[in-house]
Amino acid sequence: MSKPKPPIRFCINNPRNLEERNDLIARGIPSKDCLGNCTACFEGRFLEINGEIVEGQSYQEILKSVSEQSGN
Repeated sequence: MSKPKPPIRFCINNPRNLEERNDLIARGIPSKDCLGNCTACFEGRFLEINGEIVEGQSYQEILKSVSEQSGN
């Protein structure tokens, strides 16, 4: 039996373009106006997962890593 998926959110200002933002929305990942992590937001891509900031080169990389860790 697989573990439940952790809660994931993204800062509405973090995606670099509309395509990235729409992809996250299409995946059902809720957005937040600001996650209060402006330095990470400026420097690269990140998602808030289980209340912790997880950074990566792309959202796909971050989500793949989380999926592998949770066994899904």
